Amino acid sequence: MAIAVPIGVVAGLGAALFYYLLNLASDLFLSTVAGLTLPMEGTTVPSLLQWGASYPRLFLVPAVMVLGGLAVGLIVWRLAPEVAGHGTDATIQAFHEGAGKVRYRVPLLKTLASVVTLGTGGSGGREGPVSQIGGGFGSFLSDLFGLSDRDRRIALATGMGAGIGAIFRAPLGGAVYSAEILYTGDFEPEVFVPAIIASVVAYSVYSTIFGFHTLFATPAALASYEFDPARLPLYGVLGIVCGAAGILFVRLYRRTDGWFGSRRWPAYLRPTVGAACAGAIFVGAYFLVPQENHFAALSSLTIGYGFVQAAMLGELSQGNFTLVVLSVLLVAIALRMVMTSFVVGSGGSAGLFGTSVVVGAFLGTIVGGAAHVLLPSLIPLPVVAVFSIVGMMSFFGGISKAPLGVLIMVVEMVGSYTVLPAAMVSIFVAYIVTGRNHIYQEQLPTRLQSPAHLEEYRNYLLGVTPIGALARQLSETVPPSTTVAAALDLAVAHGRVALSVDEGGSWHGAVYLNDLLAIPSERRARIAVGEIARPAELMLSSDLTAAEALKRMSEAGTNIAVVLSAEEPVHVVGLVSRQAIFAPESVSVTPDQR
Repeated sequence: MAIAVPIGVVAGLGAALFYYLLNLASDLFLSTVAGLTLPMEGTTVPSLLQWGASYPRLFLVPAVMVLGGLAVGLIVWRLAPEVAGHGTDATIQAFHEGAGKVRYRVPLLKTLASVVTLGTGGSGGREGPVSQIGGGFGSFLSDLFGLSDRDRRIALATGMGAGIGAIFRAPLGGAVYSAEILYTGDFEPEVFVPAIIASVVAYSVYSTIFGFHTLFATPAALASYEFDPARLPLYGVLGIVCGAAGILFVRLYRRTDGWFGSRRWPAYLRPTVGAACAGAIFVGAYFLVPQENHFAALSSLTIGYGFVQAAMLGELSQGNFTLVVLSVLLVAIALRMVMTSFVVGSGGSAGLFGTSVVVGAFLGTIVGGAAHVLLPSLIPLPVVAVFSIVGMMSFFGGISKAPLGVLIMVVEMVGSYTVLPAAMVSIFVAYIVTGRNHIYQEQLPTRLQSPAHLEEYRNYLLGVTPIGALARQLSETVPPSTTVAAALDLAVAHGRVALSVDEGGSWHGAVYLNDLLAIPSERRARIAVGEIARPAELMLSSDLTAAEALKRMSEAGTNIAVVLSAEEPVHVVGLVSRQAIFAPESVSVTPDQR
């Protein structure tokens, strides 16, 4: 509680500062300089849902984006390489492999870089910076109080969830998301309680400043929406579509990211080139797809939530879903994915959540709009908005592998529980369709694979594993007539520091790797191991646990122990070494040393 509350306060204030600075940058660069008019989310006022561009000032958009890319490149190159890209992978990696440590400069620089990227028109989302603000402060607070690595990791994930819960006005979803996003098929249960506390505090702070309302305003007609099981197959279709599109986006983004990463250009040039490519694509799309007042081109810029709001409220051709309208939405989806891949994949600082929300909402509008045209009695016009809402999170739920957190967030972001059954079907269908494709490369399958839990699981296994089972599995036996050369080959092949010398149940002793190596190479084929075998310093019963065996080996000051059977007649089961218990696959001697 003492840690979660201040994390929530800072995450909420950090999200509010980021939102304020982003609006200033967008107004300056996109509205004042480039002359663009972009719609707003969270409103039903028609005048605030209009979009347009001023010709010829729209040609300033690529120039502004390139300057933004250059500024971000200089920040990344000179100050903090980890602020490049979407930021979520950096936070996940810090949890698994970095003991939860984040450099203190990262949250501030990530905020600055993301404001520049998104404020100059770069396509992306705002979850990366806010999660790093909260997570970075959690790491700082842990160091301040001298907490353990385990608690620092929990504080990091707690801050990440608090930032998400604040900026998306979804406190419960943000908390669950932070425990789920670390893995593709598991949870981090210790994060739940502190993340819920911090997320509620962050949401309260953020909403006190900007108002307690949902991120998106829902259509008035949705208030009378009633769940109809007959529509569930169509929501399943939406899940399939979102899953297939998600696979395409993951592969497109990964290849773009890999291509930029393989270039030998100076680091500061990569975001510049990515922004230049995105700017050129914008201008081309503006003139090639002028339908719906250049909807496709303009929706590919910055965060794009205003266009989601406009589509949700039927402002796109007033809900008249002609082939042209559906085609424009399809082009807008392709543009959004390509633009984000260039901007973020080249090192621009923006999240992937935002693009996922936009793409998913447009996919939902396409499926819902087509269903309305074909089945107007089953899918009346107001229900198309439900498809937009459900698609908005189905796309991200599939590629993020965080379906439960996303499911809760979709309800909180629109303030309606009536969409829950449809969202449950669509999100989890998308999750299944995407399979092993996921957008965050640092996610691990389960806690078993996480270095954060290595010691925990190791201690558990050592506490329940009999030393006799390890001795049978992790030791090799040779007869006393075996040559030193043959024994040395066997020891090296299996990574053993000692071999048991036994024949017909008669134990002769242990032959140690150091003793084998001490024999000159020209004599190894003539000397038998029985001649150099010697007794071990410690004998243990086979029914002892591995943890107790390690303890006794430490007390005796030895790394090798002979394991005797616990039952009559007593016989030697084998040898066990500290090295074999901790890393049975490792080889202590290289062929060169041999």
